Amino acid sequence: MYLKLGDICTIESGLILSRKRARNEMEIKRYYKVLTLNNTEPHGDFNEKGLEQFPSNEVLQERYFTKIGDVLIRLNEPYTSVCIQRHQENVLIPSYFVSLEITDDHFLPEYVSWFLNSNIVKRQFYQAQSGTRTPNINQHVIRNLNIPKIHLYEQEKITAIHQLYVKERRLLTQLIEEKDRYYKAITNHLIERQMEEL
Repeated sequence: MYLKLGDICTIESGLILSRKRARNEMEIKRYYKVLTLNNTEPHGDFNEKGLEQFPSNEVLQERYFTKIGDVLIRLNEPYTSVCIQRHQENVLIPSYFVSLEITDDHFLPEYVSWFLNSNIVKRQFYQAQSGTRTPNINQHVIRNLNIPKIHLYEQEKITAIHQLYVKERRLLTQLIEEKDRYYKAITNHLIERQMEEL
């Protein structure tokens, strides 16, 4: 059985940042952490590194900020979806993302995010994209997407496997970064030693 995504959630657009950006120090009412394209990984992970500060010319409405259990979809390539966890709350959502609040208790937000990151859905997004400079998808495409309704127990199993996958990717990325630092340190040490001998 399939349901339309628009029938199991509410969809909110992100904020058009240019309308609320303070132009000078005098206009700044508040700074907010803002989501950028670099904060979403293609495999569905939320990368908190490098969250930028947004100088706002007014206090912004709560609906523009991430909440636990929200599913964010990037509206342009690679159309990444992430499910917001507790430590990722209260980040400003810009207009190149939409936020889904799951309202049907028969669907886990993590399952919805996993499904949206599947190759089947990405192919549909690529077929439906519009625009020439920066192709993107719109809310109509997202609302009309069919999502399989499966038992909650199965959704929990899928979610657990996906979370393990994301954790492994994080650890592998950290290992690569540490190996890169180690290699650079050895290289620098060897070069410095060679130069001292000259």
